[in-house]
Amino acid sequence: MEDQLHLGEDENTLALRRAWDRAMHTLANRVNKPSFESWFKSMKPVSFDGERAVLGAPSPFACEWVTKRYGNLVREVLSQHLGRSVEVSIIYLPPDKRPVLGEPPAEEPSAPKETVLPVEPEPVAFEKPVLNPKYTFENFVVGNSNRLAQAGAMSVARAPGQSYNPLFIYGGAGLGKTHLMHAIGHYILQAHPRLRVAYLSGETFAQQYVAALREHRIDVFRQKYRNVDVWLVDDIQFIAGKEHTKEEFFHTFNALYQMGRQVVFASDRPPRELHAMDDRLRSRFEAGLIADIAPPELETRIAILQKRAQIEGIQVPDQVIYHIAYAVEGNVRTLEGVLISIAARASVHGKPITLQLANEVLARHYVDEKQMPVIPTEQAVLQAVCQRFGLTTQDILGDQRSREVLMARQIAMYLLREKAQLPLQQIGQMFGKNHSTVLHACNRVRSSLHRDAEITSIIHDLDTLLGN
Repeated sequence: MEDQLHLGEDENTLALRRAWDRAMHTLANRVNKPSFESWFKSMKPVSFDGERAVLGAPSPFACEWVTKRYGNLVREVLSQHLGRSVEVSIIYLPPDKRPVLGEPPAEEPSAPKETVLPVEPEPVAFEKPVLNPKYTFENFVVGNSNRLAQAGAMSVARAPGQSYNPLFIYGGAGLGKTHLMHAIGHYILQAHPRLRVAYLSGETFAQQYVAALREHRIDVFRQKYRNVDVWLVDDIQFIAGKEHTKEEFFHTFNALYQMGRQVVFASDRPPRELHAMDDRLRSRFEAGLIADIAPPELETRIAILQKRAQIEGIQVPDQVIYHIAYAVEGNVRTLEGVLISIAARASVHGKPITLQLANEVLARHYVDEKQMPVIPTEQAVLQAVCQRFGLTTQDILGDQRSREVLMARQIAMYLLREKAQLPLQQIGQMFGKNHSTVLHACNRVRSSLHRDAEITSIIHDLDTLLGN
């Protein structure tokens, strides 16, 4: 770098130019090579007023990344080479807005130094992705089956490019992969509005690539996706068998990854099972966090239904919620579809949402009637317990505290909860107990199953009496 003034420079800007040249050599030894190549080599000195140095970065994402991750280091190193303590600002400097250092804009010759290079919009318009407004983190129900995927997605959304890159989410259809992808997009657009986010499916990428080739617009296609800050690609398994599309996909991913841009993929299978993908792609997928989403367990299915009912403003009895959760096991999309269908049917016919209506909808559209869970009435449960223990209903619902009566009472509470699917509060009202006492009784019986031979045998006998 020349040690002489350029046209439009003053002593301060010359000092910054010299200091930044020396600072680059220092930074090259203070940060790892990929970070230096991705972030610092493309940065330019912009202006210096003696107290505040302004540096330019090639993208809004780079501004945010360097400021958050290396801001203190840059200030320390630049202050060292300027021989004084200075503040440092990093601004977005579009490629077509980079005049000679210190040269004021032609249209504003008297503008202050710090406004010489204002942040301006991208030269090519970038459309925000179309995202489902209901697919947010607030509406995503977390359970054991999806906890890692949700945590990884939230981490990526809070700090794009800094935690898990790439993030690879996989699982069967209808389990919540797309929900998390949209949630990441929503969060970033709200928290980091200047970042460019692209969401698309693997099939859409393939279709757009073929169209770009046909219309001789491949450069526009590449510019569209290789200049984003966050790239969300759903259902990438659709790319696996398309050779030329895979090649373009690889180079797009590679370009973004090397620049530290955040990449998130979703698929119906883990990377190792994407056999039609190139080894180099699979190895890159495996370089970040791989998180699976499994079919939700019963408690999570209940919570999902309760959340969806709340979002839709539907009043659904707990017993109906539990019944749907028992009947539909594998798919969140189907689970929510059942709820919406039941609510729609009730609304159209002017009927309340009841267990009978739920059974009608389930049997007609979703579940084989032979596979429908048998739900006994509360009277049937109490009668079966009385028969098994040789007691009366008054004995069980009363205040007797003999060992046999206490055991019968706890088992009755457990069966009313698990088999009749009654809410804890309703069971408590039957026995004159509060809801925490009922919960304790249910948990005690549940924990004794398969450990206590006597309890296990009693529950087996009662299942038989109840027709299960």
